[in-house]
Parts: sequence; structure tokens; C-alpha cells
Amino acid sequence: MDRLSWENIDLLNDAEISYLLYREGKDINTISKIRGIDRLTVEKQIIECRIKYRVNELGKDISEIVKNLYKCNRKERVVLIEQLDFDKKREIEEYLIDNLFSVNRDECLFYIWMLGELKSKKAVSSIVAFLRCTDGNIKRICCSSLGKIGAIEAQDALISVLKDKRPQVKQYAIKALVKLKSKKAVEHLKYIINNVNEKDYIIRDAKRAIEEIEGREEDV
Repeated sequence: MDRLSWENIDLLNDAEISYLLYREGKDINTISKIRGIDRLTVEKQIIECRIKYRVNELGKDISEIVKNLYKCNRKERVVLIEQLDFDKKREIEEYLIDNLFSVNRDECLFYIWMLGELKSKKAVSSIVAFLRCTDGNIKRICCSSLGKIGAIEAQDALISVLKDKRPQVKQYAIKALVKLKSKKAVEHLKYIINNVNEKDYIIRDAKRAIEEIEGREEDV
């Protein structure tokens, strides 16, 4: 028997009761009136349960779990990944690395993003390889993931991205280098600051980055 059913109403919490009504097709306003609670609370309860029960619906096969996570929005993905156990995360990590070079562009973006969320040290060399591509979106997500992973061994590759002509790509590289506390990046950031052809907001980002990197150095 499905735990989330009226037969088990004594075992359900308030959020699950609201969610059960939602699954039956009732809208937020109707549930709010039936339960005597405000609309915002109902919305929060439904989101909470959607995420909770999506974990159970992800499946057991690793490829199936990855495909189902791919269908979720980013907020749901983050919460669902957090709820996976250690062994499952490691299995997913291996699957993503093994298949990273054989998927389409959109899946590649998702895989690299997810490896960043998993803080996969094993994936660093593969992600660095994608920094050499010309696709700006892929380069940005690579920078972001390397920053989340804390991959100091990727600092040279990230420093090279500072030469990219696209400001947004450059911004992501700067943010990643700050997360890595890369002292080596400081001289390259100073070059950006002194470049009269550089955009003002990139110069501001570079100045803040140097302050953060050198500030952290002083705190050590």
C-alpha cells in the first residue's frame, strides 16, 4: 500500500495531507480553504513533499537516477542530491565521468554542473579538458564547478580563461579563482585591471578578487 494515502491519514503529517489533496487534483486555493491554512504555507508544504517523494521516485538504476535528475529544475536537483546517500553519490559520480564525453551538449552541461555539486576531485581533469572548447556556456559551467570542487590543480587552466574575449566567461573564471584562493592568479588579475580596453565591471570584479585572495592570505 502507498504510504501516502487516506488509509494512512493518522500517519501523515500536515504537509503530506496537503500534498495528498494536491495529487488528487485540487488547486492551491482549494487546499488552503479545506485545510484552513494560508496559501503560502500550502505552497511550501507541496514543494517540501514533491522533493521528498521525488527522491523515492528517482529509481534504483544509476542511469535512471541521472535521467530523472536531469528533468528536474535546478532547485529540486540541489535538494535531491543532498538527500542521496554517500554510496549513491559515488556511483553517480563514476557514471557521470564515464559518460561525460559521449553525451549531447545539454547533457554535458548538466553532467559538469552535477560533478561540481558532488565536489568530484576525480572529475577535475575531465572538466579542465572542456575548458578548451569554444562554447561559452560550457566554459562558464566548467569554471563554476572547478570553483565548487576547490580544484587548485586547475588554477592554470582557469587563469588561461581570463584571456577569453567574452566578459561573462571571464567573470566565472575570476569567481572560481577566488574560491581556490589562487595567489598565482593575482598578477593576471592585475593585468586585467591595467588593461584600458577591459570593461569596467570586469575590472571591478578583478579588484575585488585580489582583495579577497590577498585578504585571505593575511588571515592565515
